Amino acid sequence: MSSTNPFGQRSNDESEPGYRAPQSDLYTGVLSRLLAGPLGIGGLGWALDRWLGTSFLLPCGILLGMALALYVIWLRYGRS
Repeated sequence: MSSTNPFGQRSNDESEPGYRAPQSDLYTGVLSRLLAGPLGIGGLGWALDRWLGTSFLLPCGILLGMALALYVIWLRYGRS
């Protein structure tokens, strides 16, 4: 739903059809997802590696995190 700010300008709501985020928001969102996916799930893999005494979960976690991050980016920004 659109609303009017104190200056009489319309401000868009993200839930509105046709909402377009500013370019800087787009880049920031993509970058944060690309970093958070591998770091978060890779960190989980690292912790499980330490706990279980294995050495394969960290690389698997990084790859899985990157794949999930790319999928979330495609869901959020790739579809029109």
